[in-house]
Amino acid sequence: MKDRQRETIQPVSATGQGTSSVTPRLPIDLLGVAGVALIAIVLLAVVEVTSPVVRAVVGVPLLFLAPGYATVSILFPRASALESADDRRFLGQTRTVSDGERLALSFGLSVALLPMLGLTMAAATVALTGPAIVTTVGVFVLGSVFVAALRRGRVPAGERYSLRLGRKLGRLWGAIVGGSVVHTAVNVVLVGSMLVALTSVGYGFVSPQQGEGYTSLELLSEDDSGEYVASDYPTELEPGDPIELTVAVENQEGVDTEYTAVVQEQWVDDSDVIDRTTHDDINLAVGDDETVHADLEVTPDAESGTVRVAVLLYDGSPPEEPTTDNAYRYGYVWVDIDESLEED
Repeated sequence: MKDRQRETIQPVSATGQGTSSVTPRLPIDLLGVAGVALIAIVLLAVVEVTSPVVRAVVGVPLLFLAPGYATVSILFPRASALESADDRRFLGQTRTVSDGERLALSFGLSVALLPMLGLTMAAATVALTGPAIVTTVGVFVLGSVFVAALRRGRVPAGERYSLRLGRKLGRLWGAIVGGSVVHTAVNVVLVGSMLVALTSVGYGFVSPQQGEGYTSLELLSEDDSGEYVASDYPTELEPGDPIELTVAVENQEGVDTEYTAVVQEQWVDDSDVIDRTTHDDINLAVGDDETVHADLEVTPDAESGTVRVAVLLYDGSPPEEPTTDNAYRYGYVWVDIDESLEED
């Protein structure tokens, strides 16, 4: 009986020539672009830093470089064009692009993509706020980086595009300062001007969009159903009777605000206030984008005639002599004090 030889079966790789698996680690350029997107989302959308410098430094590359670069990386995963037309597949790269062209395309595509992303947000009924814009652009960049990494990973290592940052920076520096003094000065001015312009525009995109703030003051009464209405005020009172009103203050200043409402009885002659009596001060703490209602009751001192019950609103503490001229907002109602009402 023959001795059977024991053979060890080795696992074999089914990788064919000219193919490769997805690269196990993200290329440094795509890693940097993804890092820009993540940092921008954290600082501008989650933390919402208010420093103009930080917002500009983080926002400019996110808006004007990252979306376009990620898209260019999807379209051009190779360092060189395919040599054979037979190798061209769907989304195959058919020409070579230099690093300068990649940079120019990155900027151009970023500018072109921003309006499209904005329209997408509008179609999805997403408010065009700073954090929402940053999040949308950041998610688009991260998704594009993932697709670009898959595309580049399918390219053989010898043909795969890679960013040699040290060599590129050396060439760029040589191009800027490699000529005469005048040539160098002009290049520095041009580069500086471009950076300032991009920083200014980028900050405008990612900075909090604060419209003109305002505060609204209304004097209201209640109708028969208990709803607040800006009408049906008491217009006639007996001497010693109070007038009941509701003060409504709406805060659209962009920040929480402490208000003071000064309630006055005013005597007016030919549109000029000839005398006034302060009846009450009301402190109102109103949050941003909120409306606060406060009930007040005023008993005029006048025994007859027509008086004006005014509410003067101040941002913070009122001055020593509150008037309609120095009030931030004011409102008033006219009341007739009629002794004959007592006889009725």
